[in-house]
Amino acid sequence: MPSNCPSCNHCTLRDLADTATMLVWMSDESGTCTYVSACDTSSRDTTGFKISDWLNFVHPDDRLRLGKHFTAAYQQREKYEFEYRLVRQDGSVRWMRSSAAPRFSESGEFVGYVGAIAEASPYHEVQISLARSEAVLRMMMEHSSDLITHHAPDSGVYLYVSPSSELLLGYKPEELLGRSCYEDFHPDDRALVRSEIQRQAQGDMSSRLLEFRVRNKEGHYIWVGANIRVLIDPLTGEKLGSVVVSRDIQAQRDAREELIRSEARFRSLTNLSSDWFWETDEQGRFTYVSDGLYRLFGIRPEEVIGRTRTERAADRTEPGLLEYLAKVERREPFRDLPYSVFVPEKGTIGCAALSGEPIYDGNRFIGYRGVGRDITDSMQAQKRLQDLANHDALTGLPNRAHLSERLRTLLDNCGSDDRVAVLFIDLDRFKEVNDTLGHARGDELLSEVAQRLRQSIAASDIVARLGGDEFVVVSQCINGAQSAMQLVEKLRYALDAPIELAAHEVFVRSSIGISMFPQDGRSEEDLLQHADIAMYRAKEEGRNGYRFYTEEMGIQVRERMTIDNSLHRALERNEFELYYQPKFDLSSLRVVGMEALIRWNHPQLGRVSPLDFIPMAEERGFISEIGKWVLEEACRFTARLMAAQGQELKVSVNLSARQVQEGLLIRHVVEALERSALTPGSLELELTETAMIANLAASADVFTELKSLGVSLAVDDFGTGYSGLAYLGQLPFDVLKLDRSFINQKEKNGLGNRKIIRAFIRMAQSLNLSVVAEGVETSEILSFLREVGCNEAQGYLFSRPLPADEFETFIATHEARLLVL
Repeated sequence: MPSNCPSCNHCTLRDLADTATMLVWMSDESGTCTYVSACDTSSRDTTGFKISDWLNFVHPDDRLRLGKHFTAAYQQREKYEFEYRLVRQDGSVRWMRSSAAPRFSESGEFVGYVGAIAEASPYHEVQISLARSEAVLRMMMEHSSDLITHHAPDSGVYLYVSPSSELLLGYKPEELLGRSCYEDFHPDDRALVRSEIQRQAQGDMSSRLLEFRVRNKEGHYIWVGANIRVLIDPLTGEKLGSVVVSRDIQAQRDAREELIRSEARFRSLTNLSSDWFWETDEQGRFTYVSDGLYRLFGIRPEEVIGRTRTERAADRTEPGLLEYLAKVERREPFRDLPYSVFVPEKGTIGCAALSGEPIYDGNRFIGYRGVGRDITDSMQAQKRLQDLANHDALTGLPNRAHLSERLRTLLDNCGSDDRVAVLFIDLDRFKEVNDTLGHARGDELLSEVAQRLRQSIAASDIVARLGGDEFVVVSQCINGAQSAMQLVEKLRYALDAPIELAAHEVFVRSSIGISMFPQDGRSEEDLLQHADIAMYRAKEEGRNGYRFYTEEMGIQVRERMTIDNSLHRALERNEFELYYQPKFDLSSLRVVGMEALIRWNHPQLGRVSPLDFIPMAEERGFISEIGKWVLEEACRFTARLMAAQGQELKVSVNLSARQVQEGLLIRHVVEALERSALTPGSLELELTETAMIANLAASADVFTELKSLGVSLAVDDFGTGYSGLAYLGQLPFDVLKLDRSFINQKEKNGLGNRKIIRAFIRMAQSLNLSVVAEGVETSEILSFLREVGCNEAQGYLFSRPLPADEFETFIATHEARLLVL
């Protein structure tokens, strides 16, 4: 029986509102339920309540809306369907769906409603979630800067366009709807898009980013990057179109193209540059090396990547490498540090100048980057310059500067018991090789000599070339002079073998001077100077030998130096004077003239022999002025003496070959004769045969002109030269003077020498030459000379050379001297 207890009905409805998931009900025309069926309320009486009581459990926000629609439908006798929320007793909410339809009798009379109530919470939650997702998606699509579009399959017609189309393409969404996207694609890119859609339609749904060009509203093409997703119905496989998300990538493409251009420029610069570029990590290992490294050194970048500069270095103690490591350790930049690397493929050493700076990622040090410049040629040139500065270019031996440096170092390290020999070697008559075979062959000879000397000494010894044909060998000699002599013999033996030059065998001979440390000097300068002095002594004593330095040699050299320095002022200080040696006519034994002989009264050295200073005066260029003074003084003295004695005399003056060659002799003779008023016939000029033939053609011209002045010409020291007799017929001589060494030669058989003198005198007489014998010292020689018809003579038998005042006395008293003879 149905209960009429309101309280019970309310409890039942409360339970249904809280728990029932499905209710089927039926009501009469008054709205009272006549039937209610619920799966979990089968044991309860659920009839007797009005359907409007159900509104008591509806959420207040839905109740008014639901009540209005329910009342209106009930009054109109219409069906209805509502969704609303029920509030459970615990306050929680669930969604319900109610639907009902009116019932009518057969006669058409309204008899009530039949309906159902079902829980809709799961469905409604899905709907709410879907709506929320759609709202979020719509919000994202409407506010995204990317263009989101939906397209119809195949045709590409726009079905949806997000608002960002106006920002990207200049079109409002409604302007694009209904038109195909392919109309605005660049013709060259349409196949790319269709290919992507075809790929996905065939089942390959992997995502790809396409880049293509789209025309905007202004008619310009812009680059877009797009992700395309083709929509396929999973049940039917039907294409539902495609969704495309696009964005403007023009700036990125411009940046990328600029980067490509920049990289191309960088690549071109690195390829065209004479430098190469490199990067290292924080451990100093190469992470990048440009191709320039291979172009310059033949080292491929892959051979370097992952290795350190130290591992590639040719010399790990090189100052440039050590400075590089120190700079890197301190994270400092560096510039033009020299660095050498060994190139295995070429077997050579390459040199580079490195510049670099540290790289940081924020505050974190990540390595170095920099450039390398090939300086191999400049380093080699610098080395060659250093070699040229320290070595002889022809032989490769140390030069004078390098020798001095090494010798100084050796001496500084010598102990009190050490002995060092300095050998000064000069090749004898080397000039003849240059003159006969040429300088190129002379250089070959010097190179061979250098090689032989180098091979003959110990590794610790030094051999150097000072220039020309002068070499120096320095050796530590344990046994002093004895060891030095052994070394000399070894060197001479090495040079003894002939040298083949231009099909000629050349034999090398040398003069060697030796100085010893410490007795001959403690400095490299003294030892070299003293060895040089000893070498010249060896030359003076016959060449092809050796001499040790002695203090006496040093004294003689200092004397020569004093003479050399004093020659500059000797004339102006009136230090020269003339001595005169009388010449006698052998038929009458009367004085017919004299030979003027110069003497030098040196303020420190005393009387200096002409043999000591005349050659030096010729070498230094003073002989012309000295010869001029001799001419003037001899002519002046002779003119005065002749006037005082009332006697004809002829003065003989010696000439130097230099005087003949310089072209001033004629003028000096003329001036001397004019100033002294001496007649030309009283002057006789003498020139040695060796000096005369040095330039025979020039001598002939000068002597012809002198002869035209009226002076006499004499050949001095005849018999000592090597020219033969041909010149006697070519030059206008008047006198032939036999040399004293020839006159005083000791005879082995008592006959040979006198036969030659006799023959010379006869020959001279046949040439109309007067003969004067020099150096007559014995009465026996005098008698012989008179016997063979010699014209004149001079010598110590008659008188030694005399100062001017003594000669005047001699002339005045010569008659008494004749009685003695």
